[in-house]
Amino acid sequence: MWIRRAAIVAVLGLVLAAPSAASISVASNAQRPALRVDTNGTAEVSWTAAGRRRTLSIPPSGLYLPGGKLAGPDVSTAARVPGLPFARATRRVGSTFYALQGWRVEPGGPVELHFARWQGKPTSVELRAEVSSGSERLVGRAVFQGKPVAGYSRTNSGIRYRIFAFLDCFACPRPAWSRMSGVAPRSGGEFRLLVKPAFLGARYRVTIAGPNIGQTLAPDASAIAQSAR
Repeated sequence: MWIRRAAIVAVLGLVLAAPSAASISVASNAQRPALRVDTNGTAEVSWTAAGRRRTLSIPPSGLYLPGGKLAGPDVSTAARVPGLPFARATRRVGSTFYALQGWRVEPGGPVELHFARWQGKPTSVELRAEVSSGSERLVGRAVFQGKPVAGYSRTNSGIRYRIFAFLDCFACPRPAWSRMSGVAPRSGGEFRLLVKPAFLGARYRVTIAGPNIGQTLAPDASAIAQSAR
């Protein structure tokens, strides 16, 4: 199924064998998440689960270490990243940004805590609704630093996966977000979806994981469009 978590992130249980693509999945339903970074660029993510404080260290390259902690002091400063969705923590060291984002990848599933590391502008996505054939068509485009987000990406261990834009509707009919579908963007980053009658809502949302480009773990992006009806 397109909705499988493995299509866009590697779960924590696979972290030692296969560092993930794009933002990496650190934990589910994490409480009090925090982020620190040392002078070597190694990040420490900490959170509370089942009453215990847990950690994960993420070096600039190579394997991630569950339970790992920084060997030196935290040299990061709080950072403001306008438009970054689902942000739980954002830090900066020089020109490099680090972020924790939390969102529900699978419909009805847990809120996943994701880690991202990048320089420059974050991933962005556009979405608009157009009246079409008695329904609505959702049209959008995703880019990361001027380049389309589309096609395939790989985890650091070489696992190849398809990039999907996940589309949700609100008030269709219950007053909550419901998953409609996952759409693979075209080569230029564009995607579109004709909304089925059962999913006609008051507004729509798209969420997409940024690509994995070398040591860059691009952040996730999201956008909301009002119904055109």
